[in-house]
Amino acid sequence: MATRAPANGKTGAAPAVRPRSFLVGTQEVIEGGDYDSGAVTIDTAPHSLTPWSLQATGWLRGLWLMFVGTGLTAGTVTADGPFSVIGNIELDDVNNEAIFGPFDGYTAFIANKLGGYQFADDPATSPIFTYTGTVSTNNFTFALWIPLEIVNRDPLGPVASVNNTASLTLKITTNILSNVFTTTTGTLSLRVTGTQSYYFQPRKADKMGAPIQGAPPAAGTTQYWTQGSLAIAGSGTINSQLITGLGYPWRQYMFMLRDATGSRSAGETNWPDPLTGLKFEANMLLTNYAKKLWQLNMAQAYGYTNPTADVRTAGATPGKENGVYTLNWNKDFAFRKPGSETRRTYLVTSPGSNFIFNGNVGGAGNLYSIVNYVAPGGGAQAAGNTVGLTGGQ
Repeated sequence: MATRAPANGKTGAAPAVRPRSFLVGTQEVIEGGDYDSGAVTIDTAPHSLTPWSLQATGWLRGLWLMFVGTGLTAGTVTADGPFSVIGNIELDDVNNEAIFGPFDGYTAFIANKLGGYQFADDPATSPIFTYTGTVSTNNFTFALWIPLEIVNRDPLGPVASVNNTASLTLKITTNILSNVFTTTTGTLSLRVTGTQSYYFQPRKADKMGAPIQGAPPAAGTTQYWTQGSLAIAGSGTINSQLITGLGYPWRQYMFMLRDATGSRSAGETNWPDPLTGLKFEANMLLTNYAKKLWQLNMAQAYGYTNPTADVRTAGATPGKENGVYTLNWNKDFAFRKPGSETRRTYLVTSPGSNFIFNGNVGGAGNLYSIVNYVAPGGGAQAAGNTVGLTGGQ
């Protein structure tokens, strides 16, 4: 009986071997001792810390930053403290374009608390957290994560760090003392140390000779955190187009409302109840969304069930942040927790998309938009191409 030839017409040709996951050939590396700002006095003027130009590693997942403030013998804490010790923070790429920021320390904090990057996300309830104005040996300690990796089970988003002559750079400027503590005695000294988390370059093949992917999926994909603001002249209805981050798939969107004095507590009071509508292009994403229901939905998503806002105690159950409300397109996988995502539900926007906020605000202030968007690998022409983000599905 005749043997049927293979459909590809190549007699005896072996099928192509699909490379194994990038994660099979590498491991995560935690490398401390890479950055130390030294002691910096927090006083009545901002101070620029020494920039951190990152050395070549492999594939950078993100940066851990430890902030320790010492020296005061008395002081009263502020609502945005101790994170407000940071006046400005940004991580720039090799072209000096910001990947994370620029924004203040409180915004960096809520990107950690609400961004969905860890199992226990809240820096203000972690076991190392302290914030007091009365202990001279430790006025505050907190850590922040500067994220590059979006999802670690694939992984997606690590940035190639292979060239010491064209490196990523972290820049930090301190805030003035009165934004961190009031009614102080003593001198507050800040020290910042940095640790890199990265994957080393993977092996080319496993022990059985099967090839291993040499780069993460959709290499070149980068997530960004950026911020915009809308000035609110006074109480009444606003019906305004918001433009921050348009043109890319959105992973997450945070609103932060402050009153004219900068208070988030008053911003919470002024929040529209209900929010009349949030329109995206021809569709309504939210309609008559009650304030209490939005608070409930956030608590269910994050597990932040403390009824007290702005919790700042190690080991405590986290609560909501005053004046802050979130939209999540990154919780379509296990338990519907932000950070558990397949990337299929990202909101794909265009530069001209309508994104219109409509609600009755209780007073003058500023509505801030903190947007986490994803730029698929392939440059500007691939801004809307999400195929690589989802493995083709």
